Amino acid sequence: MTWRFIDTDMTDGYYSTALFESIAKHVGGGEVDDTILFWRAKTPAVYLGYHQYVEDEIHEEYCAANGIQVVRRVLGGGCGFCDEDHILFSVIASEGGGTVPADIQGAYSRVLGGLINTLRMLGFDGKLEPTRNAVYSQGRKISGNAQGRFEGAVLVNGSFLLDFGFDEMDRVLKNPPMNLAEGVECARDGMITLSELLDGAGYDIDYVKGALKRGFEDALGVEAQRGVLTDSEIELAQRLSEKHRSRDWIYRMDDKRRRRRARER
Repeated sequence: MTWRFIDTDMTDGYYSTALFESIAKHVGGGEVDDTILFWRAKTPAVYLGYHQYVEDEIHEEYCAANGIQVVRRVLGGGCGFCDEDHILFSVIASEGGGTVPADIQGAYSRVLGGLINTLRMLGFDGKLEPTRNAVYSQGRKISGNAQGRFEGAVLVNGSFLLDFGFDEMDRVLKNPPMNLAEGVECARDGMITLSELLDGAGYDIDYVKGALKRGFEDALGVEAQRGVLTDSEIELAQRLSEKHRSRDWIYRMDDKRRRRRARER
């Protein structure tokens, strides 16, 4: 089976969420092939889960003062701080197409097998941690993930940590260890990066991307051929990015809670 592979590399955070939403709508509608999308954060960003509250998760003043984008996904899950040292991905399949299982845990298991394959290719262990839908290496988290289904498509999104600014994450997030293993009090103790696994030996990002692509292909049983976005996908992503940049979208859950509390007074 042939899929499409797209790597936009350095991409604005708001546009990235609009882009994988646009691709999903086109995949779900049968207009384009199932797609593996890679990108990296052009500007440091916090990706917030669809149902999360900005004020509960993020030090807003610090983000505003330091140019860190607050981006709300169309997918659930927890929030994560990302910069150019992460390879971010979205595996987007037609729902019911058979490649990605219909059940949520089955979808995670199939897709995240691609991360485990990648780690093995690079010479390291990898293990799926199903409670948090994350991938661990040497007992620490190297990939956090989220899933969503809409308009005929299923998306499994995540990150692969090449390196990480732990001190910056501590300044951005109110509870950095929230999505880590029970008992971890400091994010640095619960997460690991490729740089750390390599013990400072360095890596070639194109080689790592190639390994990640092959890892997903093997896990899904597909061949992903490099492709391009259609004019329709780009046009829709540009329109959706305006929504993703808007205060109404970013603070949608916070505003709902404020209105609810006001009614209850």
